[in-house]
Amino acid sequence: MNAARSYVLSAVLVCICLSGCGYRLARFDNPELDGITTIAIPYFQNKSFEPGIDAIFTHAFVNQFVETKRLQVVGDGEADAVLRGVIKRVDDDSLALTRDRRALEWRVWVTISVVVEERKTGRVLWKRSALRHGEEFRTTHYMEKERNPPAPPPEILEVQDIQLDEADKRRAFQDLAADLAERVHDGLLQGF
Repeated sequence: MNAARSYVLSAVLVCICLSGCGYRLARFDNPELDGITTIAIPYFQNKSFEPGIDAIFTHAFVNQFVETKRLQVVGDGEADAVLRGVIKRVDDDSLALTRDRRALEWRVWVTISVVVEERKTGRVLWKRSALRHGEEFRTTHYMEKERNPPAPPPEILEVQDIQLDEADKRRAFQDLAADLAERVHDGLLQGF
């Protein structure tokens, strides 16, 4: 009986300590979103020199909100709120080079700004003006060359290298956009 009483007392003390230190489970409780049930996500504006990245980001953000179902994604004219995004900058750094000084591994960085406004009033509900995130990727064409020693002529190989690098870069942008979409989604809904 003493062991049971000690266990209950310990559990109560843990609960008191956790509630006293401000610990709480994350909820979707942003007071700015009271009465907001729908959101529109127009095409991201692309101020970078990276073609097609606006489509990748728009798609990732729409998918994030559709999957979580907290705010229903609808068209501009019927939404309670509108999420507008701007791709401000894209940078890349080579992380590893081959012996012939060609990049083998890259890190791409994207800086975006996001604002969520109430559609009818234009009141800003949530805003971040410089969210930056990076993603690493390895170019696959060097790995393929190592496995398949006979190579085509140099001019064909160079075109294939560029195409493969762009495909790898696109996958990195897709991962990066999904990560940023989750960050924005959670920040908006939790009021962070």
